[in-house]
Amino acid sequence: MDIQCCGQEEKLFPELLKNINKTPYKLFYKGEIGIVNEMPCVAIIGSREASAKGLEMAFAFGRAAAESGFVVVNGLALGCDAQAFRGALSVGGRCAALLPGGLDEIYPKSNAGLAEEILEKGGCLISEYRNGVRPQKYSFVERDRLQSGISLGVVVIETADKGGTMHTVKFAERQGRRLACYYSRIIQMASGNQTIVNKGIGVPLENEKSLTDFLFEIRDVKVERYEQLTLF
Repeated sequence: MDIQCCGQEEKLFPELLKNINKTPYKLFYKGEIGIVNEMPCVAIIGSREASAKGLEMAFAFGRAAAESGFVVVNGLALGCDAQAFRGALSVGGRCAALLPGGLDEIYPKSNAGLAEEILEKGGCLISEYRNGVRPQKYSFVERDRLQSGISLGVVVIETADKGGTMHTVKFAERQGRRLACYYSRIIQMASGNQTIVNKGIGVPLENEKSLTDFLFEIRDVKVERYEQLTLF
């Protein structure tokens, strides 16, 4: 199945993941995992049940990030995640999907075709779980620490305040990653976006131009190690 493995000491292991608490001892991957060290990465994430405007912006932000030379990262979930990948792929961008289970079975199954397109266009699929390990509730949260950890910044498209996307937001804070979110009254499930802005922990983005400005700012940021004292 072309699934390979690399350990912390190997050149292909993502450098930024060495700066987080609870670094995986090894990773399983398919495709070109080397891109996450060769190119800057940004996680573009959001609700599985996003509004039409949220899905539109996820596609646009994914496309803009790819055009800015970034690898687009997320968990291959339905909704905003998948649309961000599709936006990046539409302009020949590279994508890295972090999965919550073994790579022998794509989750969700409905995005298996998207996963194949990611591989065909020079991207990669990554997991800390070996073949045969099925996704569990805890593994989604564990996966979330990796999608922020592997990235210079995290961009939230649309999320409720209690949505799963906020797990990644909290990890990003603790890992010292830059945060931003799409900020508009048009999107419906935006209580999480409002929390990010109201607490002053993330930059509000109004359009693709503000996203590219954010990406320019984080491109050369030096990431230091931050201790993650507790989970939630």
